[in-house]
Amino acid sequence: MKHKYILSLTVLLSLAGILIAFSSRAKNGAAEGLALAQNTIVPSLTPLLILFLIIMKTGAKDVLAKVFGFISSYFFNLPQVTLPAIFFGLVGGYPTGALLTDELLTNGEIDEKQARRLLRFNFCGGCGFIITALGAAVLNNTKAGLILFFSNIISSMIIGFLLSFSEKRIHSDYYSYTNDTGFGDAISDAVNSSVKSVLNITAFIILFSAINKILSVPQFLMPLIEITNGVCSDNTYHLAEISAYLAFGGLCIHFQLLPIIAHAKMKYYDFFIFRLIAGLLSYCVTKLLLFIIPIEISVFSNLETGIIELSSVNLALSVFMIIGCFVLVLDISSKRKII
Repeated sequence: MKHKYILSLTVLLSLAGILIAFSSRAKNGAAEGLALAQNTIVPSLTPLLILFLIIMKTGAKDVLAKVFGFISSYFFNLPQVTLPAIFFGLVGGYPTGALLTDELLTNGEIDEKQARRLLRFNFCGGCGFIITALGAAVLNNTKAGLILFFSNIISSMIIGFLLSFSEKRIHSDYYSYTNDTGFGDAISDAVNSSVKSVLNITAFIILFSAINKILSVPQFLMPLIEITNGVCSDNTYHLAEISAYLAFGGLCIHFQLLPIIAHAKMKYYDFFIFRLIAGLLSYCVTKLLLFIIPIEISVFSNLETGIIELSSVNLALSVFMIIGCFVLVLDISSKRKII
């Protein structure tokens, strides 16, 4: 029996015991997580995800890719057919990019190497969550939401562009290997996939919220564990710190993508490292944008008096680097060599 399974069993049973022993607090935390998902993730993500999946499953994807696919070819050194997946992934929300990448891989329109490259940068909180839910509703400043959103977009595109030099240049012509799905079937498939994805996200938020209610996870760690609860429940971060947290995405989001990461035969530590790189880049880009487009500190409720000390972002990322090393050990010891 492998030690990693003994460790996993010990951790999971311990968490189950804690949830049972403190069931009242766990219930309250789960209710808060459900309310948070209901008020932020579900309304901001579901409609866009359904529409984007319908486009990807019909000939509408080919129209978009043929007109703008040269961007994927020349800027990211990827097949033109990936353009809709990249565009919708960056504006739609965290799971969207990975879901659409998996759709392309399943259909044989990209290979595993290209899918892994996409997964390294096609990752963003989306305009609905960052601009509307976080910027307008939580921070009470749409301009701040726009800066956060574009900082994450720019950092992702920088990574994608730099990765384009890691492989030989591909031919720039447009190719699509999928048959056009009927509109009715596309709607049905898109709704099913979207609902499954949103329910998956909601379930993770509920679980992490219940555990947090009992264990009282330090606030500076919360965004690295569960991004929605972490950045929406506290306004004490600098805008650049929020941007770094958003680019990292939180382990809750990472766990949801593990099946897709495994399908592309990508090691989790590979994905994890690029999330750290994206966080650092997004932090720097936000600082630059704030220098060009200043925002008054007073627009945030607690920023002047509630700044976390001890370089909270660096400390938090260091803690999760340790967790990443632990995951790397499990990754290497796995027979399948994938998570």
